[in-house]
Amino acid sequence: MTFGHFTVEEINLIAMYLENTRTDTITAITDAISYMDDDMITIAESAIYKLSRLNEQEYADTTFTPTDETEE
Repeated sequence: MTFGHFTVEEINLIAMYLENTRTDTITAITDAISYMDDDMITIAESAIYKLSRLNEQEYADTTFTPTDETEE
């Protein structure tokens, strides 16, 4: 899986909860789900699924920089 498989919304969410390891980032997002609205929960669940498919090295090699959809 490559960086291009994450949506802008997923990247921004991951960046908000970014930790040193993939496992810790997944945990941080999971812990925050109870505070999210339905739209954000959908994004969070998708991001968690995609993160879970990465191994730790792929995670470490990926930069999750928040972005704006309108930036080019």
